[in-house]
Amino acid sequence: MKIAVFYNLSFGGAKRVVFEHVRGLRNKGHILDLYVVNAKNDIFDPSKFCRNTYKYKIDLTSALPVIKRFIRDYKNFFSLKNLHKKIAFEIDSRNYDIVLVHPDKLTQAPFILRFLKTANVYYCQEPLRIVYEYSYRLREKVDFLRRIYEEFTRLYRKQIDRQNVRSASFTIASCYHIRERMIAAYEVYPKVVYAGVDEKVFHVVDREKRNKVLYIGSPGITTDGYDLAKEALEYIPADIRPKLHRIFWKKANGERLSEETLVKIYSQSIVTLCTSRFETFGLVPLESMACGVPVIATKVSGHRETIIDRETGFLVDFDPKEIADKIMLFLLNPELSNRLGGSGRAWIEKKWTWKKNIDDLETLLEKMSKSYED
Repeated sequence: MKIAVFYNLSFGGAKRVVFEHVRGLRNKGHILDLYVVNAKNDIFDPSKFCRNTYKYKIDLTSALPVIKRFIRDYKNFFSLKNLHKKIAFEIDSRNYDIVLVHPDKLTQAPFILRFLKTANVYYCQEPLRIVYEYSYRLREKVDFLRRIYEEFTRLYRKQIDRQNVRSASFTIASCYHIRERMIAAYEVYPKVVYAGVDEKVFHVVDREKRNKVLYIGSPGITTDGYDLAKEALEYIPADIRPKLHRIFWKKANGERLSEETLVKIYSQSIVTLCTSRFETFGLVPLESMACGVPVIATKVSGHRETIIDRETGFLVDFDPKEIADKIMLFLLNPELSNRLGGSGRAWIEKKWTWKKNIDDLETLLEKMSKSYED
């Protein structure tokens, strides 16, 4: 197939999905062209696997500090829309079989979906969180006019996101949890193609120095559940209490930790804690299991799809004591960590490799392209 791929994402997990989709589809013999807004080079640069890369820019800055927020929103809502209309026209003129559309960080679901006449599919990794999640509600004590403005722009963003999603020819969700959220938010009924993990990069290495309980999260996000992990360790007797090794995806200078560093950190861990109170899908459990390290995760969202309770780790409630009890099982029975870690690695190889999920994506794209033509 001849496939156009669109995205506007910053460095992170969502962009990695674009990278793996493009690389996987290219390796299966398809021809891909990339359409990207405000492109930045990093290790997840999909352009190296594309025949052509078409780059576009939009500047949201303003020289007028007093109204810079208004100018940014205006450009976001209107200038960006016009840019996407132009990109859609150019894509339609090049006779693609299908357009694989990933999110735009400025709107979530991108405007381009409204204008494409070519068969297209929106790959949704999450609905627009700022308007659908209570934890992102407006809390700041701001004056009346600013609050009215913020509420209005959020409502407008919600309308934009919803109309864009519903304009897509087809939709795909990154997991069944996201599919259910899309049904509730947009009244669309997507297929599911999971994200995956590179089992060759994230692999089992020497684990003789396991002495840490690992937590990977983002600073300042309460729903990530670091407080649960920290409190759980307090329930473990001090004489056997392991170190809670907390790391963030990014270093202090803004750079992402290398995959080699992450593999080393996983390999030194007894277990990985995934204690988020609300996780859209979560790549950490997949990476941990791929490295042969079991997971203790809350029974939320994507965790329920990626982890087999008591086989590749444990699913727990928002209960620090329960989390502590599960950590104690690993501390008092080191063989349990090896056994569940081995089962986790086998589970990854069976279900969660990028190769398998790209096979699923390819099959869907071919069916969608054909049905659109018919």
